[in-house]
Amino acid sequence: MIAVFAGTGAIGVSIGVVGVGGVFLIPLLVWFGIPLETAIGTSLVTFTLAAVVATIVYAAHGAIDWRAALLTGAGSVAAGPVGAKLSVVLSPVIVTACFAFFLVVTGITALRPRRVADEQRGRRRFRPATLVACGVVAGLGSGLTGVGGPAVLVPVLLMLGAAPSLAVAISQPNAIFAAASGAIGHILFGHVDFRLASGLAIYCCAGVVAGAMLHRHISAERLRKIIGVAVLALALYLVVKIASSGEGL
Repeated sequence: MIAVFAGTGAIGVSIGVVGVGGVFLIPLLVWFGIPLETAIGTSLVTFTLAAVVATIVYAAHGAIDWRAALLTGAGSVAAGPVGAKLSVVLSPVIVTACFAFFLVVTGITALRPRRVADEQRGRRRFRPATLVACGVVAGLGSGLTGVGGPAVLVPVLLMLGAAPSLAVAISQPNAIFAAASGAIGHILFGHVDFRLASGLAIYCCAGVVAGAMLHRHISAERLRKIIGVAVLALALYLVVKIASSGEGL
């Protein structure tokens, strides 16, 4: 299990730096023999704790725009169950393929050279309706694909031209709502290994703290490129999964 804990720590660093990376924990646990249902439930409990820690760290440095965080969070909470319902109706392969395409577009957008006008636009404040709509999209995407809200919210905000530091910071409180709502259901169904979750949480939270501290020392342009590479890596993982198993997330 040393490899699992080390991998969880690395995932925590990714979450702390760019808000994306949690989706890799479930296949990591399954790879080492954990049943899928238990892997999902245990991961959600781990990410709930990690999101709380990340939010505290980011808030301590005044990095979180609470207005944006609460509005996007409200949209995600309302839309998450709808996305989960749609996931039962739609083909997992089609949903995963569409999500991968969305990530590719976002990654390319994040990696393209930025003009001065783009940077100025990224510093503007979004209207409440826009933020709620971003939360709705993140909630729907999370419910449809099973990935955490930030994996959808961060790319959505970047697509709208938000500054990368803003997108990552407000995704941390959003992750609490997304992970906790799913974790409660899995706890009720007995799909959580609390002993494993406690160990994973220690490593993940430590990684999140390290990632959040590292985030503060990365320039906006470099952070944007790191996010672009991260979402493209996630898209590649999804494409490989479809091609190798013919299944979605």
